[in-house]
Amino acid sequence: MSAVRRIPFLRLTKRLFATTAAPGPNQECNNNRPENLVSPQINSHIQAAINEQINAEYGAAYTYLSISFHFAKSSVGLLGFSRMYRSMSEEEVSHADKLARYLLERNGSVDLRSIQKPASCSWSNIGTTMNETVRMENSVSEALSQLYRIAEKHDDLVTTDFIVSEFFKEQIDEIRTIYLLIAKWRTLEKAPDGVYQLDRELLKKYDSD
Repeated sequence: MSAVRRIPFLRLTKRLFATTAAPGPNQECNNNRPENLVSPQINSHIQAAINEQINAEYGAAYTYLSISFHFAKSSVGLLGFSRMYRSMSEEEVSHADKLARYLLERNGSVDLRSIQKPASCSWSNIGTTMNETVRMENSVSEALSQLYRIAEKHDDLVTTDFIVSEFFKEQIDEIRTIYLLIAKWRTLEKAPDGVYQLDRELLKKYDSD
């Protein structure tokens, strides 16, 4: 019978502690540890994209307010259109505020920038104004989509869910509403009182909101 090889106690204890020792300051406990998908600290790239979106929302709000003031002038007197665009302006401000509050909840920083003057201040042609409204809403939607892709790239499931649940469906509804209004405008614009008929409808709708 062969003799059992004995490992000295001191060598055995050194070997055991060498395999169970705590990692040093520059070592990872587990190199395969999954990334924290609900980290309270937002990624810097996502923070920058959200700040871009906040300022885009304020820019749209500023333009809609300019349109609202145009329709409210005594020389124009389309108070229904004015009320609609003021409501749209307020909605864009609420979107910006919602994004800012979300950023703060994720321990980020809000970076407000200068708002450019609206491209046009006359808004004299209703058809052109509504087409510009569609363009701006599509631009905001594209920016939201870009923000979603950036959050997805950085595996931030909380932000992607926030964008989908709080903005995408509402944005689709807003664009459809504008398209329906354009279709109605095209039907009524040649009627003798078509403009004022549509304006009365808008005033009734937005005054009741």
